[in-house]
Amino acid sequence: MIRHVHQFHNSLIDASSVTNQMVNIRQLLRAQGIDGDLYCEETPIHFSEQSYQLAHYPLEADEETLLLLHYSTDYPSTVRQWLAQVPHRKILVYHNITPAHFFAGIDRVRQEATARGRKRLQELRTLVDGAWGVSDFNRQELEAAGFAPTGVLPIILDPARYQQQPDPTILRRYAAGLNVLYVGRFAPNKRIEDLICTFYALKRIRPDARLLLVGSLGGLKKYEAYLRALVDKLGLRDVAFTGMASDAELTAYYQVAHVYLSMSEHEGFGIPLVEAIHFGLPVIAFDAGAVAETLGGSGLLLREKDFTHTAELINLLAEDDKLRTEIINEQRQRLQAFLPEAVSRRLQGLIGEMG
Repeated sequence: MIRHVHQFHNSLIDASSVTNQMVNIRQLLRAQGIDGDLYCEETPIHFSEQSYQLAHYPLEADEETLLLLHYSTDYPSTVRQWLAQVPHRKILVYHNITPAHFFAGIDRVRQEATARGRKRLQELRTLVDGAWGVSDFNRQELEAAGFAPTGVLPIILDPARYQQQPDPTILRRYAAGLNVLYVGRFAPNKRIEDLICTFYALKRIRPDARLLLVGSLGGLKKYEAYLRALVDKLGLRDVAFTGMASDAELTAYYQVAHVYLSMSEHEGFGIPLVEAIHFGLPVIAFDAGAVAETLGGSGLLLREKDFTHTAELINLLAEDDKLRTEIINEQRQRLQAFLPEAVSRRLQGLIGEMG
């Protein structure tokens, strides 16, 4: 029987989606009477909870211990060497890695890093006893790479994170007009340019519309320059590049928004989709990667990219209260699958299969 579950990721950072998942898993496990610690390669600078470096990991054989290896970027040689020494049963938890072709011509370093990370995935199967994806989309990638057995452990939405007071400045600043929201990384696979083009079409029918782009540009200078040049070329004045947001600011952005829009062409899960559902925002999203799976039949799924048609859908959701309410109610049903209680049962089952 498993009594200890440790977890590892290259880095631990407050507000990181992978780190949040690790902390949430640890909380669920403790509630089940299973203890465990968080480990990373280097001492974290921006992480408020207790964690340890690899040098402190217990290497004594123990059949009651399981190690969860969260994988969202390549493991360096030091980590792979350490893994070969770990005597405990190991499960790879795959958060997905963006395919390298999205960075071609934009960032060579990221293109090479993502290509290396996806290639390494196949090599890791000999070092672990199984693998879980945070979505079935990810699980299928694991299965194709030769991992067995595989399972699905979805991302946990912890409602407590969003209970703080929203930032009052943001609430006042965006109180009027129709606010369309995007939250997440500004990476090429997210197709921020398609959000901007959709917004351009929306402004023709809703002059009071505003596009709130919340997230980090992450040092992708070429992509940032392209996006800002596109906004200038289209003569758009109501596109807000907000940068990173605190929890209070993020809560405020979700509260002032009327519609959540995603045009991403690759998603291993889609955490902001679930956050939008939590805040009662109708979601419009392009069908790519794990998006349809995450929405689970709720929201409005786009099979093709027609900017004018999507703009009309946004306007319809803003004006048709009955339709908006129906979509929000369907989304709330889907939300139940990601709450701690539901994921705890899934986690208990997966660990139970380990014996």
